[in-house]
Amino acid sequence: MLIVAFIGASSNQNDVSDCLKQCIRPLAKIERSFHYLFNHYEKVCDRLENGAFCARKCPQEDQQKFHQFTTFYRVHCVDYEEGTNLVCKDRCHNSYEIQQTDSQEKQQETSCLALECSTICYFQEFIAECPEAEDALLKLNIGQIHSIALTFHPASYEKMVPVCRNVHNTDYMEKKLLGKE
Repeated sequence: MLIVAFIGASSNQNDVSDCLKQCIRPLAKIERSFHYLFNHYEKVCDRLENGAFCARKCPQEDQQKFHQFTTFYRVHCVDYEEGTNLVCKDRCHNSYEIQQTDSQEKQQETSCLALECSTICYFQEFIAECPEAEDALLKLNIGQIHSIALTFHPASYEKMVPVCRNVHNTDYMEKKLLGKE
């Protein structure tokens, strides 16, 4: 757990106040993996929000430490949703609207195209803001794609429409993220 590691790695345990420990404790209990975050997004983000509210009662220095300790969660729960959300929602979800009259296969295909577009869009928006984080963001995205792909039974994967198989194919998505395809 990153948070526990940060707190434990503190040169002096007194560097982390009781106030900060109280605010971080609920987050420290959460499994820190992309798979868990993806599957429990609301729960994780709610805990982050509660922790941030709690940290407001702490001294300014502790608030800064809270901000540092919770970077992994903030990237997904806050930063991911704010600035890039408007651009990517406009670019992707508005371009790939599901029609109720479409067949189930067509609806699935449209959903997967929107997901692919969003994944690429968020990646591009983040690296435009912070180019030096490209390698880390690429690993983050590919790790998430891989984690999700592992949850599918091979027979289910084969039954997917090709567009949906692509979204769960790490090689394909890496090329798309890097603009090589």
